[in-house]
Amino acid sequence: MMMHSANSPRVYAIVLNWNNYEDSKKCLESLQRATYPNLRTIVVDNGSADGSAERLREEFSQHLFVLNKANLGFSRGCNSGIRIALEDRDCVYVLLLNNDAIVVPDFLEKAVEKAEGDSGIGLVGGKLLHSPESKVISYAGGDIDRWRGRVVIRGFNEKDCGQYDEACEVGFVTCAFMLIKREVLNKVGLLPEEYFFGVEEWDYSLHVRQTGYKLYYVPGFAAYHAGDGSHWNYDPRISYIGYRSKLIFQEKYLPRGLFPVWKIILFVYAKYRAKHAWRKIAEELGTENERKAPFDDMQFAFLEAIKDHRKDDLSEETLIRFGEVLMKAKELRSGN
Repeated sequence: MMMHSANSPRVYAIVLNWNNYEDSKKCLESLQRATYPNLRTIVVDNGSADGSAERLREEFSQHLFVLNKANLGFSRGCNSGIRIALEDRDCVYVLLLNNDAIVVPDFLEKAVEKAEGDSGIGLVGGKLLHSPESKVISYAGGDIDRWRGRVVIRGFNEKDCGQYDEACEVGFVTCAFMLIKREVLNKVGLLPEEYFFGVEEWDYSLHVRQTGYKLYYVPGFAAYHAGDGSHWNYDPRISYIGYRSKLIFQEKYLPRGLFPVWKIILFVYAKYRAKHAWRKIAEELGTENERKAPFDDMQFAFLEAIKDHRKDDLSEETLIRFGEVLMKAKELRSGN
């Protein structure tokens, strides 16, 4: 069903940039090709030091820009853009879109149509493929495994053969590609800011569901997103901040009294099993053939994350401090 500007709810896309001109440019160009008639874009720059914010603002002057003075992390950065969007009383939806994602032209109509047709829907997620050429799925819905502290993504790394072409309710929507109703932002609030990067989408998905809204997967709401555009998953710093975030999430949502037990089990796993699991995954994905995964550094990061839980608020300074600790640990291991 084609939507016309006169009756199309206004959507604001929030694109977060951090030192990544090329990907952000491609993302914004894809939004310009979108056929949805009432779409506006806010570009949030998280304190980039490479000149990308200035280049993007010059080339895409029709968009609103929010220039943060520092790297605020994902949630805080996006929230600074969401607040601007909500100042417009005609804003009905906010679209979170990773800057390394590229949308298909008619992606938004299908998501808005589904959300408008069901007042119980709070968040909409769509089909994410790695690339047009590969047709490999990176997200087709998902759920949160609360006991293990992880998400299970439906169809991950499967070839897209239409097996997930039915809209359905899900338990988790990725912030890489998330349509949020304004009433959800008003009632539930903005993205949780205790996470610097990662896990905020678990928290927000669960919070929205607990408030009584449904999360929906709409396959025609489609984009390409290979992931790892801003980081490498085997970077020990990313591992460190990821496990710090997971600990925050589990303490927040596990039944009272269970978190200390869960934390002990996590420590045992980090100490004796994690390296084996990472190595197996790396071999399956071919990681070691392209870029050797630093398993010793990752295990150190894992154990430090457990030790540092509650030590400080997660921020860019947290990552810098951990990088210094990691460097000293590597020097000790090498005998220097």
